[in-house]
Amino acid sequence: MKQLLILLFLPILTFSQNSVFTSISEAMLHPENVVELNLAEQNLTEVPELIYKLKNLEKLNLKNNKITTIDPLLFDLPKLKYLNLSKNKLTTIPNQIYKANSLEHLSLSYNEITELPDEIIELENLEKLYIQYNKITELPLDFGELKQLKKLYAQHNIIAFLPASFNYLTNLRALKLHNNNFYKISTNIGGLKRLQLLNIKNNQFDDYEQGRIKIQTPSNCKIIWD
Repeated sequence: MKQLLILLFLPILTFSQNSVFTSISEAMLHPENVVELNLAEQNLTEVPELIYKLKNLEKLNLKNNKITTIDPLLFDLPKLKYLNLSKNKLTTIPNQIYKANSLEHLSLSYNEITELPDEIIELENLEKLYIQYNKITELPLDFGELKQLKKLYAQHNIIAFLPASFNYLTNLRALKLHNNNFYKISTNIGGLKRLQLLNIKNNQFDDYEQGRIKIQTPSNCKIIWD
């Protein structure tokens, strides 16, 4: 009898723990069970307000929509670890992003963003940040406070320098800065002792700076020049 009950309830358990919801209406049937919500490629122009009721949500994919602005309420989701907002029409990110302090993965790539809010440095659990293919001109001065960051993809922007605090990103493994406006980074990467990949092609480094970069990076780090 006990085994029969387990078999009867197994589909419910599997549904609640492993299902990826793909519509907000579906998700609202079981809001307490929604851990992952995939609303990619659904022609959304804004983040559905009902998402803010999903208090157990950990993974949210809004990739490839037409979203132009983000309601700060999105960052009040207490368990959100993964947020993909790539390939939308965003130009700014709300300062309230600091509230999303459970975030480990944040993708803002392929938008029209010109700057990151200073408050992004308060995401103390952030490990992966993807900001490539935007119009970003600089990183926050205290960017190095993102001590858990392991991957930073910032290629295809118009960034010209790294802040001095960048040296404090001691957990960084992969750094992509190609197709920007850099001419000097060697003084700000010496602290990246775990760096394994550095892509800096299509910038403005002279021979002297290239030599300095080689000296400052770990011996096992793969450097992509061209």
